[in-house]
Amino acid sequence: MTSEAKNDRLLNHIIIYGFSFSFGSVVASLQALRPAPAGFVIELSRWSLVAFLVGAALTLPCFQIIVYSRRQHLRRLALAAVVFLGLGAFFYPIRVVPQDKVRAVFVGLAAAAVALSMVGGLLLALHRFFENEEKRGRP
Repeated sequence: MTSEAKNDRLLNHIIIYGFSFSFGSVVASLQALRPAPAGFVIELSRWSLVAFLVGAALTLPCFQIIVYSRRQHLRRLALAAVVFLGLGAFFYPIRVVPQDKVRAVFVGLAAAAVALSMVGGLLLALHRFFENEEKRGRP
């Protein structure tokens, strides 16, 4: 096995397990989120650990499919599942927002969605740029 193949394999493992860990952390924090008179509080419990493990276990196969599958429709399906989970996690905390602050929260969420979309667009543009450069560099 070449050094480059080992590096790619290591990077793929970091991507898969890192994103699964991150989604598990998001699910655990959403489970620990509780409404309070002043807004919300985070109450960690053993259910937070269970939520972390379940969230990580459910997203691990999705990220494996996204990284390793050669079938494009499976990759798109797994990516759609991850996007759906991410959007759900993005909007789920609204349940603990006091009624008089919902409008301000939606304005903030809209601004965050625009900013994240711009970052995503820039990353996509960079990916396409590097892919085109790689194609031009090969004979």
